[in-house]
Amino acid sequence: MADPGITELRRKLGWYSAFALGAALAFAVLLGVMAVVPGSGSNFVVWGTVFGFCVLVVLVFAAVSWRMASIEKAVDSSRSDLKNTGQLLAEQVAKREKVEGKLREELLFPQLNPGPVLRFDAHGMITRCNHAAINLITGESPTGKDICKIVPGLTLEQVEECLRGGALEPIEVQWGKRWYICHMRGVPEASAGLLYASDITHTKELEFELRHQEKRARAILDGAADAIFIVVVGGIVQAINPATRKLFGWEPDEIIGRNVDLLVPDLFEYRGGDRLWILAEYARRRSTGPVERTHYGKRKDGTRFPISLSVSVYDYEGTPRVSCIVRDITDRLTAAELEKQQAQKLHEQNEELESLVNELNEFNYVASHDLQEPLRTMSTYCGLLKVDLGAELPKRAQEDITAILDASLRMQRLITDLLEYSRSGHRELKMVEISLQDVMKRVTGDLQARIVETGGKVEYNGLPSVVGDDMQLGRVLQNLIANGLKFRRPGVKPLVKVSGERVGDEVQLEITDNGIGIDNQYLDQIFMPFKRLHGIGKYEGSGIGLSVCRKIVERHGGRIQVESTPGEGSRFKLSLPAVKQAAVTNSGTE
Repeated sequence: MADPGITELRRKLGWYSAFALGAALAFAVLLGVMAVVPGSGSNFVVWGTVFGFCVLVVLVFAAVSWRMASIEKAVDSSRSDLKNTGQLLAEQVAKREKVEGKLREELLFPQLNPGPVLRFDAHGMITRCNHAAINLITGESPTGKDICKIVPGLTLEQVEECLRGGALEPIEVQWGKRWYICHMRGVPEASAGLLYASDITHTKELEFELRHQEKRARAILDGAADAIFIVVVGGIVQAINPATRKLFGWEPDEIIGRNVDLLVPDLFEYRGGDRLWILAEYARRRSTGPVERTHYGKRKDGTRFPISLSVSVYDYEGTPRVSCIVRDITDRLTAAELEKQQAQKLHEQNEELESLVNELNEFNYVASHDLQEPLRTMSTYCGLLKVDLGAELPKRAQEDITAILDASLRMQRLITDLLEYSRSGHRELKMVEISLQDVMKRVTGDLQARIVETGGKVEYNGLPSVVGDDMQLGRVLQNLIANGLKFRRPGVKPLVKVSGERVGDEVQLEITDNGIGIDNQYLDQIFMPFKRLHGIGKYEGSGIGLSVCRKIVERHGGRIQVESTPGEGSRFKLSLPAVKQAAVTNSGTE
C-alpha cells in the first residue's frame, strides 16, 4: 500500500510534467513556423534553445517519476518485510517474558532455604516444595495437596490475590511444636505463587513469656492491697489498680487522664512545676534517708487520711514515668499512738514495780532480821533453861526443849534461805570471763568437811571458761554438789562427777551423782521453792536450793534440767554462755 505523501508527490510531478510537455510542444510548433517563414533566422536560435530546455525539463520530470515509482515499490516491499519482523519480535518478547518468569520463579525458590518453601499453581495445588517443607510440615511430600489445607488460616481468596501479584500480610502458622511466619509472592507470568516460611519459635516463646509476665504482673497489680497508679509527664495519671478505686473512691474513668493532685494534693502543696519531677525528687530524697513529714491522701468525698507513699522512677520507650504505691496508715498511726501510750504506762508501772521491789527487798531484809531476833531469844532461853534445871527436868520437858531448839534452828535456816532466794533474783550480775575449773576448786574447798564426813569424792576435769557472775555460779555448783553428797544411798560412798564442753556459743555442764535418784513424777517439782520430797527429819535443808540454782542460771541466759533414775543417781544439765575462746585447764580430783 502506497504512502499518502509519496502519492501526493507523484501527483504534483505529473502536473509539472504535463505543463513542461505542453510548453515543449508549443515551442516545437513555433520553431516549425519560423523555419517556414523567411527572414526569421535570428530568432530561430533563441527559440531552439528554449525548446531544448523544455525537452530537458520533460526528461528530468520523467526520470524523477520513474525513480519515485521504484522507490514506492521498494517501500511497499519493505513494509511487508517490516510487518513480518514485528510479529516475530512480539513472539520473541513473549517467549522471553515467559523464560524470565520461570527464571524469577527459580530464583525465588531456594532449595537450601532453612524454612519450608511451597510452590502452588492457579488452583492452589502445591506443585513443588523444598526439603525443609517435607521435614518440618508433614513428614512427607505435600506435592499435589491443597495449600489452604496445609497452611491453617489461608483462604482461596488470598491465594487468588497472591497469583494476581497482590501484597498479602504475613501469616503466622504452627506446624507441630514450631511456629513459622509465612510470606507469599505471586508470579503472574507463570500463573504460580510461592510461600516462604521462617521459624519464629524462639520469638513466639519470648512473646508467650512476655504475655505470661504481663498477666502475672497484672494479677499482682490487681491483687495488691495497696493503691498503685502510674504517672506520666505533666503529672497525668495513666493507669490505676482496683485498690486505688477502693481507697480513694474514684472510678478509673474519673481519674485516668487527670492530674495526680486529685489523689495526693498534700505532696504538691505550695509547689509549682511538673508533678512528675516533684515525685521523682521525692523518690530520691526517700532513698537517701527517711522522710520525716507524714503526707495525706484525699478521697473523692474530700476526707483526708495519712498515707505511706513509695515512688519508683523508670523509663518507658524514652519517656520517664513513676509508679506510686500508696498505703493507708491510719491504723498504723493509731497503733503507734496507742503503743506510745502503753509504753508510757508500762514505764510508769515499771517504775512503780521497781519501787515496790525495792520496798519488798527492804521488807525482806528487815523482816528476816526481826524474825530471827525472837528466834535467837527463844533458843537462847531454852538453852539456859536446859542448863539451869539440868537433870531436874523431866524427860518429857527435855524432849520438848530439844524440839523447840530444833524448830528454832530450822526457822532460822528457812529465813536465811528465803532471804537468799529473794536476793538471787535481784542482785546485780557481774558478768565476766571466769574459769569453771577455778570455781570448782573453791567449791570443793568449801565442801571439804562434808566430803570427809560422808567419805565421798568429787571429780572434775577439763572444764571450760564461761561468761557469768563468779559468786553466783559458785553457789549453783555448790548446791548441786552438796545435794549429790547429801542424798546418798545407804552403804554407798557418794561420787559426784562434773564435766563440761563447748557446743557452739554455749558451754554444756553435767553434774552426775550416784545417790538415791528422783522419781520421774517429781522431776518438774524439785525446782519449786520449799518443795521437799522427803520428811523434815530425814534430810536437812529447806527445799529452796534448787530454786535458787534455776533462778541464777536463767538470769545468765541459760537452762537447767535434770534426768534421774531412782536408786541409781541423777544428772543435772546446765547450759551457760561461752566466751570467744574457751579456756581448758588441767584436770583435778578432790
